[in-house]
Amino acid sequence: MIERPPREEARAVLEWPASDAVYDSARVRAERLIGEQGPVLAEVARAVLGREQRLLSPKPATLWPIVVARTCASASGDWRHALWPAVGLEVAMAAADLFDDLADGEAIDLLDRFSPGILLTAAVGLLAVGFSAVLRGEEDGCPSALCSRLGRLLGDGIALAVDGQIRSLRGRGQVTDATEAYEIAARKSGPLGELACRIGAMIGTADPSLLDLYGRFGWHLAVAGQLANDAADVLPGSRSWKRDVRDGCPTVPLVYARSTGAPSGLDESSLTAWEEAERQRIVAAGGVLAAETLAIAERLRAEEALTALEAAGRDTAGLRELLTISRLADTGEAGQDER
Repeated sequence: MIERPPREEARAVLEWPASDAVYDSARVRAERLIGEQGPVLAEVARAVLGREQRLLSPKPATLWPIVVARTCASASGDWRHALWPAVGLEVAMAAADLFDDLADGEAIDLLDRFSPGILLTAAVGLLAVGFSAVLRGEEDGCPSALCSRLGRLLGDGIALAVDGQIRSLRGRGQVTDATEAYEIAARKSGPLGELACRIGAMIGTADPSLLDLYGRFGWHLAVAGQLANDAADVLPGSRSWKRDVRDGCPTVPLVYARSTGAPSGLDESSLTAWEEAERQRIVAAGGVLAAETLAIAERLRAEEALTALEAAGRDTAGLRELLTISRLADTGEAGQDER
């Protein structure tokens, strides 16, 4: 049996942790974590975690800590015991997003301050710092044996997502089937959503059937978010630094519309005109509708997992709210949580 912290008896109405309380508590730990690093890594780390909607930004809206805390509460755990693991996941995901941006050649704001080499090296450091944060859960009452299991879970989950991301990078210009594009989206996002929910749930319960249901909910929640993001990123007038259309990324809307990337040899003016016309063509061809339809199906699967958890006596109201605000696959697209 997994050792876990003592908990109160389940209540008829669960008092969900307020978002502000989670952010404030996680922010204190993140600042402490950064302050213990070398001065250069600390500078970059503070800049990375201070990006729009990240944990150290003026108005954080990142959902990773919220998902961990709420899943812990739903599983009858004390969400305060999940704070260090939640911070560890947030830091690791900030590093993963940075790797992703650099691999995609995105013109991110951090490049105005730091070179790609510095950011790449700092991302490695942030990933290591994230793992160490998970292991510090015992400072908040999470047993050390359980912290070790959570650390292994973090490693396994990120490794699975990395495998999916590599598939995406390899598939540029080669994936022609929308089903395969959907599988790529699921493989690179699903493991992260499942990871977040399992981390929180394991602090509250050792029941394998419940852990599987929480994991299933997280998987479908994240895949729905990834598909919604992929659809938003190809809309006319979308964020200019997302290169999906120009690079012919193997996302559902692009593959469905048979969009394979920009022709070679175009100057910047011609490339801009081509991209805007191509975005309009993708919408007209049904690419965005296809991705949004699949996202709806994923949300329904997430709801099925919650219904099964409710049948097992778990309160899931706070998790259901995430279905309307969550885009876990891309923190920068996350909606503002109810405060």
